[in-house]
Amino acid sequence: MLVTNKKYTDEAKAIATKVTELNRERHAKWLVNMKYVLDQSDVDATLSRQADFCESVIFNEKERVTDNQRLLLECESERVKERRKEQAERQNLYKFVVDDIAKHAEKLFMERLKSSDTYQLFNRFPDFSHFISIAYSPSLNFSKLATLTTNDKQLNDNVIALVNNPRFCSRLGKSSREIVDIKMAIGTLGVDNNRLLLPILMAKPLLKWHDNVTKSIAPKLWQHTILTANVSRLRMQQAGLKKPEQGIILGILRTIGHFAIVNHFPQIFEDALVERMQYYRNNNMREEYYACAEVKPILSVLPKIILKLEKVITRNILNELEWDPANIHLKIALEQDLDDVPILERNEHSIALAQAKTYSMFDGLDRSGVFVDKHKPFWFANVQMPPMALMEIRDSNPGKVELIK
Repeated sequence: MLVTNKKYTDEAKAIATKVTELNRERHAKWLVNMKYVLDQSDVDATLSRQADFCESVIFNEKERVTDNQRLLLECESERVKERRKEQAERQNLYKFVVDDIAKHAEKLFMERLKSSDTYQLFNRFPDFSHFISIAYSPSLNFSKLATLTTNDKQLNDNVIALVNNPRFCSRLGKSSREIVDIKMAIGTLGVDNNRLLLPILMAKPLLKWHDNVTKSIAPKLWQHTILTANVSRLRMQQAGLKKPEQGIILGILRTIGHFAIVNHFPQIFEDALVERMQYYRNNNMREEYYACAEVKPILSVLPKIILKLEKVITRNILNELEWDPANIHLKIALEQDLDDVPILERNEHSIALAQAKTYSMFDGLDRSGVFVDKHKPFWFANVQMPPMALMEIRDSNPGKVELIK
């Protein structure tokens, strides 16, 4: 059963809607807040790039303080009575410059990403259309799957790397051996596991992990994608829907809009900073101009941008994909979620997706100790998720994709 059979009062529905908006904002802030690192206990290490690029643990409490915070704290501690007025004026100036640059960065984001196509967003984009058109057909075979890698070297390399990973092979119940041929690699995975894993491997290179500005965000964002995808599949499976593996592609497509925003943040922020510096210089605003030397990337601007832009970007991506009649229900499910269609008016795939996204946000916030307990009943009531289903999902370690042996 996908939804509860409870009927909620108008008052309860209003509270649930308010709680939902509050926690969407809280989740966006959690994603970018350097104070919170990802809980590794439910991370699928073979599908994540965290070990390659990111430190998983903060070893020194001083590391929790951002450069901007540190700057302000140092200004405060060095302040002495005879310079109090001067320092206060300087901090007000710094705050003005930071706020001004943040507003300009937000404006640049809207101008550059609102109507961008997938190539402009990612420089390259995997052929999800082809995957969707073949993956859920009963006639799917290894030759058809291999065509996905023909023009996608990164997917080719990721598949081969995965089947050569000893830890992954043990999960698959097979011994590790060196495989270099893509058809053999696909055959090693098996048709059913390819349906599960290929969308994840296609999406994996789309998120930038290596940028120093955003590398604390990438692990949390990737886990949000994995949870949304895998829990969509699990909810469809629990409800007895056909082809529950389609939940994976739903979760991937619903969340990669976030990738574009985070990927572009370092460059767009730098451009915003330079443009405001030029403006200050051209208008003889010398103090504001020199204050720019102290400005570091302002991550606090990102939550607002995520909330404003991620749905727009996701919709643009969906409109570029090709949808055949056999799979149009997937596009409808995604559009219903983007439009916030009431849960009981959605198709079953969209219900599963909404519940998965809701679970993923809850899981991230809860593991960091920042989910408000009294919000929980309303948070899940908004997507009509049965309490028993929630318990089953939590017990199944959904951050790790269960393979078919």
